[in-house]
Amino acid sequence: MRTKMRKYVPSIAWLCTLAYFTSYLLRMNFNVMLVKIGTDLGVANTALAVVVTGLTIFYGGGQVVSGVLGDRISPRTMITVGLSVATLCNVAIYFCHSIPTMTVVWCINGFAHSMLWSPVVKLFSIYLTDSEYGYAMMRLMWGSSFAIVFLRLFCPALLGLNISWRVIMLILAGIGLAVTLTFALYSRKIFVEPVAFTEAQTGTAQKEKTVPLPRMVWLPTALILVAIVAHGMLKDGVDNWLPTYLYETFGIPEENAIFSTVILAVLGMLSCSLFDFIHRRFFRNEVFCSAVIFGVTAAAAAILFVVNSFVSSMVLSLALMTIITACMKGVNLILVATAPKRYVKSGKISTFTGVLDAAAYAGSALATYGFAAFAEGFGWNMTVLLWAIIGVAGLVLCLVATPLWARFRREYSDNPEV
Repeated sequence: MRTKMRKYVPSIAWLCTLAYFTSYLLRMNFNVMLVKIGTDLGVANTALAVVVTGLTIFYGGGQVVSGVLGDRISPRTMITVGLSVATLCNVAIYFCHSIPTMTVVWCINGFAHSMLWSPVVKLFSIYLTDSEYGYAMMRLMWGSSFAIVFLRLFCPALLGLNISWRVIMLILAGIGLAVTLTFALYSRKIFVEPVAFTEAQTGTAQKEKTVPLPRMVWLPTALILVAIVAHGMLKDGVDNWLPTYLYETFGIPEENAIFSTVILAVLGMLSCSLFDFIHRRFFRNEVFCSAVIFGVTAAAAAILFVVNSFVSSMVLSLALMTIITACMKGVNLILVATAPKRYVKSGKISTFTGVLDAAAYAGSALATYGFAAFAEGFGWNMTVLLWAIIGVAGLVLCLVATPLWARFRREYSDNPEV
C-alpha cells in the first residue's frame, strides 16, 4: 500500500529539482559545446580540458567543504548563494577570451555548484520520510538528466542559427537568475515540517539522536570511494568527449555531433527509473547492485573496442556508448545519491554526501583531461579499451566491499533497535 505523502512534499521535491536542473544548465553548458568552442577559439582538446578540469576539481573539492558547512549552516542559504555565484560566472565567461581567464572563472563556477548537492540531500533527509526521500531523489535525478537533454537540443539549435556560444551562456545565465530568485522566495514557505531520522516525528533534537558509526564502516566506505572515482571517470569522461569522438572519428559537423548525443541524456533519464527498480526489487545491497552495473559497463566497452577494431559504425558506437553512460547514471543514483542515506544516524549526512560526491568528481577531473591526452597519444579506440579496464576495476572494488556493506547495513543502518 502506497504511503500518503504530506502536503509540502511534492513542492519540496520539485523546487529542489528545479534548482538542481538549473545547476546542471549553468555547469554543463560549456561541456556540451566543447567541440564548437574548440573550433571557435582554435585550441586543442587538451587546452579546453584544462578549463573543464578546473571546474571539476573545484566542484569536487568544494563538495567536501560544502558538506562540512552543510552540517553547520542553513542548507537553503547555501543553495541560494551557490546559484547566485554560478549565474554570475556564466555572465563572466562571455567576456573571457583566453584559456587562463576561462579557467579562473570556471573554477569559481565549480565551487559555486558544490554548494548545492550536499545541502539538497540534507534537506531531503531532514524534511522527508524514507518513502518521501525516494520520491524526491528520483525527481532530482530526472532534473539532471532533463537538463542534459535540454542543453543538447537547445545549444546545437541556437548554434545552427549562427548564435555564438557566448550568447548562449548569457541566455542560460538569465534562466539561472530567475530560478535563484524563485528558490530564495519560495523555499521559506515549504520547508516547515522536519522529521526525525525515522518515520516517527518525535520532536527530539537531531543532535540527541545521533549514533556513532561503527569502526567497520571505514573499510567499505574507502572501497566505495575508489569505486565512485572509477564511476566518475566513466560518467563524465565519456559523456564530455563523446561529441568530439564522433566529430574526429566519423567527421560529422560539430552541431550534429552535439545533437546526436541527446539520446544519451534521454536514456539516462529513463535509466534512473530502471536502475531504481532493479535496486529495490532484485539487489537491495547498493554495493552489489553497483557491481552488477559495472560489469555491464565493462562488457559494453569491451564490445565497442572489438567492433571499432574491425568496422566503422557510428550507430553501433553511439549505442554502446549510450549503454556505458546509462549504466554510470545508475551507479550515480545508487552509490552517490542513495548510499549516503545509510549514514544519517551519525548526524553527518551532509559531510558524507559531500565526500562521496567529491570522489565522483575526482574521477571526472582525471578523465576530462586524461581521456583527451590519452586519445591524442594513442587514439580513440585504445581509449575505449581503457574504459573497459576502468569498468572491471569498479566491478572488483564493489564485489570486495559487498559483504562489508551488508554487515554495516544489518548492524547500523537497517537495525531499528539502534
